[in-house]
Amino acid sequence: MQRALVSVKPLLRRAAPCNGPQLRSLPRLPARVSRRCFVNTPTLAAGPRGRKPGTKIKIVTIDDKIAESFTLNEKIETRYVQEKTPDNKLSEPKPLAQLLREIDRSESYVLQLSKPGDGNHAIVQVVQRKDLIQRINSKETAARQSQLAQKEKKPKQIELNWAISGNDLQLKMKQLEDFLRKGKKVELLLAARKYQRKATQQEAEELLRTVQEKLQEIGATEVVPMQGAFPRQATITAKIP
Repeated sequence: MQRALVSVKPLLRRAAPCNGPQLRSLPRLPARVSRRCFVNTPTLAAGPRGRKPGTKIKIVTIDDKIAESFTLNEKIETRYVQEKTPDNKLSEPKPLAQLLREIDRSESYVLQLSKPGDGNHAIVQVVQRKDLIQRINSKETAARQSQLAQKEKKPKQIELNWAISGNDLQLKMKQLEDFLRKGKKVELLLAARKYQRKATQQEAEELLRTVQEKLQEIGATEVVPMQGAFPRQATITAKIP
């Protein structure tokens, strides 16, 4: 044991601080400060993709939709109103406040049917909450169907390079056939791509011949004559009758 202690002491003396400048030790963090276990900020901290950090999300409830879609209760502009009865007759003018007291406001509303003119009373009707919700749902469904119909009417577009390779052309022709057999109108956009090989006149004629043969095979016809020509952009619009 004595030998071991003797051999260690010189090492300890070498490790003793010298007389030169010393580095100051960093202050210890308070106990309440938590240290981060990662270097970079996590991606989720920046907010959902497609929305800037700090952007507030507006949640629209069915009550918000009801208030925005109809003129109800205290939003009616006249103090006196005429109520439309179930038999489509109009009552004598009565105070709006009185009519509001007569209904169950948790399930019913006073709905303004027509905006009153100068000196006239508003025409109103007592409606159920569920009926207003049904009107909103029907309106939203009709709007979605209209958008879908407009989208369906819009032609599908397929781009073809005048100098397209054989494999790519097969894929494009398969895509063309799929669209046409689904009843879609298809626009074939033929053009030269930048920084790529320029097609020859013979290649362009061969491409047009292939497209025409494919249309005949499927039973499709050109809706309008081809617009444009090689080497510029050309458009072929086709559909199965």
